[in-house]
Amino acid sequence: MNQQITIVIAEDHAIVREGTREILAQQPDLVVVGEAARGDEAVRLVLELRPQVLLMDMRMPGMTGIEATRQLREEFPDLKILILSAHEDEDYVREALAAGACGYLLKTTPGGELAEGVRAVVAGSTVLSPAVSSKLAQSRLAPTRASDRLSSREFAVLRLIGEGRANKEIAVELGISLRTVEGHLHSIFEKLRVGSRTQAVVRAVNDGLLSIEAHGSP
Repeated sequence: MNQQITIVIAEDHAIVREGTREILAQQPDLVVVGEAARGDEAVRLVLELRPQVLLMDMRMPGMTGIEATRQLREEFPDLKILILSAHEDEDYVREALAAGACGYLLKTTPGGELAEGVRAVVAGSTVLSPAVSSKLAQSRLAPTRASDRLSSREFAVLRLIGEGRANKEIAVELGISLRTVEGHLHSIFEKLRVGSRTQAVVRAVNDGLLSIEAHGSP
């Protein structure tokens, strides 16, 4: 028997989570060591259990899949994060890959292909559902292109905007100058293709960059 691959499943819908666990349980080399119904809980379980793979939904309470992916990949660069989502929009895929996900599969993926996807990311491959791959090719997007992603500092600024912080408060919180905050805002607006703080937060929520819970009044 091959060495077992340890997996944490992060999915807020219990039926989907249970079904995914049952599919993986049929594979002798795949073992689910933990399950989370919230994004922040997924982060905690990874810290506690140190699985090889995190199988994660994009939209969850507490912390989105994008936020969790970005945080965990910074702390655990060897962790393989495979997104399992109902959304095939190219923007979701691009943001997930830019954040550090190793693959993006749709929830309509057959069980056998899901298991193969888990094995593939552990082996070092990037896995995409055919429909997702086709959309990326048709739009001629480069999923990991630097100009399409927010830096860690830009994301921190965006998150504080979502909490309703003023520019001066953001500067104090992050220990940077007001001019630097303004520069980050300009870059965020350019990358998200928006013209205001409110539009930036709305776009970030819609794209899964921020959770709705983190959305204050900009």
